[in-house]
Amino acid sequence: MAFQPDILINTPDGRVMVIEAKVAVNDLPGTEEALKGYMVGMQYPFGLLITPEKGWVYRDFCSSLSSASVKQVEEFGARLWSQDPPRRGLKFEAFVQQWFENLADFPPESLPPQFRDIVQIYVLPAIAAGEVRAAHPR
Repeated sequence: MAFQPDILINTPDGRVMVIEAKVAVNDLPGTEEALKGYMVGMQYPFGLLITPEKGWVYRDFCSSLSSASVKQVEEFGARLWSQDPPRRGLKFEAFVQQWFENLADFPPESLPPQFRDIVQIYVLPAIAAGEVRAAHPR
């Protein structure tokens, strides 16, 4: 079955970030590879794999037309939340989407450094000008 991400951040001019929000990741290398392949194939420069406990940030450096051009730029403990996130799949996806939609109200200094830079330079302007949406029906 083809990889289907959970959340997309787009602007009228292009794509910004693809997000895979999972309560648990049983096969991290396989999930990472699927996310990287999607990023390259659909031309998303940034990716995020996030669970209630941990997050991984990816960037496509466009050095090739394969997933080898996508590198993990940060791994962090996911204590981003002001409340405990849900522990059920679709509810967690909706929780993460809402967190991104409200990101402008979140203090950026509490974000991990690489993620903070991506959020401030790319994601917040994209949210202001574009949309955060579910990538599939919930």
